[in-house]
Amino acid sequence: MRLKTEILPERKKILLVSSKQSSLVNSLRSYLENLGAEIFFSSKTPKSKTNFDYCFHIKNQTIEIEQRSKKNKKTVSLFGNKISSSVIEKIIWFAFSQSQENFLKIYLPKEKNSEKKILSFSFLSIKKIFSLKNSLIIIALLLFIYILIFISSLVLGSYFGYLAFLNLKKNNLKKTEFFLDRQNFLITNVKKLYSLPRPIFLFFSVAIFPDNLIDINEKSYNLITDIIATEKNLKEIFRLFLKKNKNQDEKFLLTLRLATFKKKVNKIENNSRLILQKISGIKKINNFKDFNDQLQLFSQLKPLVYYLDEILAKDSQKKYLLLFANNRELRPGGGFIGSFGIITLKNLTLEEIKIYDVYDADGQLKAHIEPPPAIRKYLNQPHWFLRDSAFSPDFLKNYTQAKNFLEKEMGFSNFDAGFLITTSAIENILEAMGSLYLPDFKEIINQKNFYLKTQLYAEKNFFPGSLQKKNFLSSLMKQVLIALENASFKKLAFSLKRSLDEKQLIIYFDNPTLQKKIDSLYWSGQLINPQCLEETKNCLSDFLFPLDANLGVNKANFFINRLINLKTYFSSSGKINHLLSINFKNESLTDVFPGGVYHNYFQTYLPKNAIIDFVTKNGIVIDSEELEVKETDQFKIIAFFFEVKPKTTVEIKIKYQLSSYLKKGRSLYQLIIQKQTGSDNNDLILDFDFDKNISLINNNFSPLVKNNQILYNTNLSTDKIFLVEINRN
Repeated sequence: MRLKTEILPERKKILLVSSKQSSLVNSLRSYLENLGAEIFFSSKTPKSKTNFDYCFHIKNQTIEIEQRSKKNKKTVSLFGNKISSSVIEKIIWFAFSQSQENFLKIYLPKEKNSEKKILSFSFLSIKKIFSLKNSLIIIALLLFIYILIFISSLVLGSYFGYLAFLNLKKNNLKKTEFFLDRQNFLITNVKKLYSLPRPIFLFFSVAIFPDNLIDINEKSYNLITDIIATEKNLKEIFRLFLKKNKNQDEKFLLTLRLATFKKKVNKIENNSRLILQKISGIKKINNFKDFNDQLQLFSQLKPLVYYLDEILAKDSQKKYLLLFANNRELRPGGGFIGSFGIITLKNLTLEEIKIYDVYDADGQLKAHIEPPPAIRKYLNQPHWFLRDSAFSPDFLKNYTQAKNFLEKEMGFSNFDAGFLITTSAIENILEAMGSLYLPDFKEIINQKNFYLKTQLYAEKNFFPGSLQKKNFLSSLMKQVLIALENASFKKLAFSLKRSLDEKQLIIYFDNPTLQKKIDSLYWSGQLINPQCLEETKNCLSDFLFPLDANLGVNKANFFINRLINLKTYFSSSGKINHLLSINFKNESLTDVFPGGVYHNYFQTYLPKNAIIDFVTKNGIVIDSEELEVKETDQFKIIAFFFEVKPKTTVEIKIKYQLSSYLKKGRSLYQLIIQKQTGSDNNDLILDFDFDKNISLINNNFSPLVKNNQILYNTNLSTDKIFLVEINRN
């Protein structure tokens, strides 16, 4: 006890710090407790050691001793593994002594059998653990964990891709890119992980699903990345396109960006098609209408992008005619032409857009041009003007006539293309762009109020030569061009496609090669040739094209609802009989502008071989003096005038049959129904009745079928072609 009284005259607090309990730690603890010290143990060094008189840091065979009252440390190094009480006593004495020495080396004897015992024990344990049975269990478990990590990573990566797709639809590019990065990281690692389990998946014939899912993820990542890059590229293209007096570097950059855009369109179209093929068998994903719409958009753009240099006047100058048609005052070719614009492009630059009021031109017409008989008779107008030039259902004829008027009225000529844009098309564009502020008029314009605001500035205090409508449209056009820099090109592209498909926007280029591409997309507003599109021997072609012409000097079409019902009976002899019913309902208030009585010069284009049985209005046969029947090389045209008063309905019925008939055996019946340019998406009902000796084989639409009758409810939003394959015994 002499050591205790000399070294520890009072009870000391001592901290032992070691990551594990060892024989050295336990021996030190036991010895210090016998000396009367208060012992504390910790696996980690605490932040503060001020509460302890001594702190022993034990790591392997080294002990560092700190004393609170002294700054210097003492270190003990042990060599060997046999700890005895005399060794512990030496360590304690060195730690508590007042000696100035800071280092102590102690050499210990080694236990000769310890390593053998440990090795023997380890070998036996390993041998026991890695028996054949246990080895198989461990391998199976590791494989299960591996496959689980692979599947969970694949599912999570797919989910991130789905979230990226949803955010792209919302035009939230920041979140889209966030989820894309995570999808790419996971799918890249999934591909590496997949090399091991794929042979097992192939063995159990379940590899097709992960193969497809990995492929869909890769293609969707590339697709969305390309769409984002394309939108950013388009904004730069548009910015450079609007900039005048470009230097050589800017011209080169614009050319380069256009080339990149062409490549991306092709790549996006291919990836969209491949993804759609992959997901076509998954019912839930089949509901993703966006993929179909996107594929259709880029498929239609693909043949046109090669003509971008031509359209944007690279190394040349182009002049385009833009006709504004008010389809609330509907005409066969889209609507009353209230304004027009001339767009000048030069060497990939928008040089000028100049807007004119139609009366600026019509007021300068000196020559007499004979109008169509309906304009002279029902509008009581002895002369024909540009404003009424859209009187044919064929845009090419109207465009040619408009150019003729402008050359005679204002000396404008040498146009390279013509566009017709209706009020509905402008509303579609505004829907994609949101609200626009017109500082010149202190007005906020959007899709909902555009028509009313335009009418306000077109009709209020109007007189020939007035500038207010022209100024209003010019101001709107200017703000549209400014807003395009920040607009969503994806939304804008879909709104333009919708307008083109629904014949609210019509395009015609004087370049015949380019125009062929436009015609193939049905964007040129031309009459379709009523002949069989399918190359087959037994094919019978049918045609229907109902047209309105509002000649009431009002905007009553805004209030007209039209329902088209075509009942067709296929007789046992192969004859085809039709009953066409069209209901016109006028929802406008009595004699309140812009509504009022609907004065309609109605025409119906039928096949030339159609035989008319009767034409009625509200069940009363229309007098032959009022009924016009005309023939062209391809069509028979029925025309007459009638009125629909506010809050009333008029039903027109036309019963007719075709002189041609379906031959015996298998044959194809083709029905083309064209939509009028500028008209609303009217409801359409097809009701086909077949005689008992006629059986239905196939069709390109999805009707309700009962016995020998098929019923199909749709809307006439675009030109439509219905194909029915039948067999007549």
